[in-house]
Amino acid sequence: MARAYLKIKVEMGKERGVRDALLRFSEVKSAHLTTGDQDILALVEADSYEDILLAVVDRLRALKGIKSTVTDLVLE
Repeated sequence: MARAYLKIKVEMGKERGVRDALLRFSEVKSAHLTTGDQDILALVEADSYEDILLAVVDRLRALKGIKSTVTDLVLE
């Protein structure tokens, strides 16, 4: 099982809508509104790191309201 934390910056006022949309994806195990450099911190899991990157690039980052993302792969 591969895991990553996805740090997401969103358009002002879209935080809850983006969080709720993220939680509809099977790869997204949790998504929380946060303070700091990101607006949302999401835990993503898949069978491989390649599957995580495909999900992030092809589907998650395409959600309306997302301005930018940083993907931190979990090593241990």
